[in-house]
Amino acid sequence: MLRRSLLASASALIVFCAGPVSAQPPGPEASSEIRKEFALGRQLADELDRRDGSVADPAIVGYLERIVSRMAGAAGEKPFKIRITRGADRYAYLMPHGVLYISGALLERVETEAELAGLFAHQLAHVHAPPAPAQGSGGNPAWTWPECILASQLAPVKWAEDRRESERLATESAVQTLRAAGYDPTAVLDVLSRLAYENPAWGKAIVADDLLDLRVTLDADIPPKTGYLVDSSAFALEHIRVLQALK
Repeated sequence: MLRRSLLASASALIVFCAGPVSAQPPGPEASSEIRKEFALGRQLADELDRRDGSVADPAIVGYLERIVSRMAGAAGEKPFKIRITRGADRYAYLMPHGVLYISGALLERVETEAELAGLFAHQLAHVHAPPAPAQGSGGNPAWTWPECILASQLAPVKWAEDRRESERLATESAVQTLRAAGYDPTAVLDVLSRLAYENPAWGKAIVADDLLDLRVTLDADIPPKTGYLVDSSAFALEHIRVLQALK
């Protein structure tokens, strides 16, 4: 039902990913496309809130947003806001109005802080990347989906297949951002490999061969470095808080 209602809303608009997303409402100088994009993001977010609810724990959200800020600084991007849902599906939706909705189920599956940072770096890589167009009737572009493929539960499977190159480039960017931020750069490959294996729809875009190629390139081109951050006591504490909040 949620997917139908979201896609019905999307089909009424042609939305373009016009520059960086923002949680702030667009100013009077903003184009009509940006205004539509922002409004649609709010609409999608409202429907997601009604379906899945949220985990309103400021300590958890603050911890996640501190990691986002660290990754954004390393990537030269603006950070986005975080909202944690009680969704049973594993998803991360970077909405067009600049708020990342991440499910408790996905947070449960993340095993280290470096993996969590890798997912955020992967999302940041999509902010300025051109969206993959979906094809409407007659082969005409109907709607562009600016979010990461981790939103594939909302998007038709065919769109996931079309996003393979976009996802490969985002993962490559995430590897570099992790390294710049001091995290183990292989962490994003580890978490995406696990999630794509467990979620066949994601595996159509996050392809095992692409991840393997990136790992080989990483081993060959990036000099070894000791002292990478893999995990932290803060991650362990907030991970437990997430599990408790979801009970």
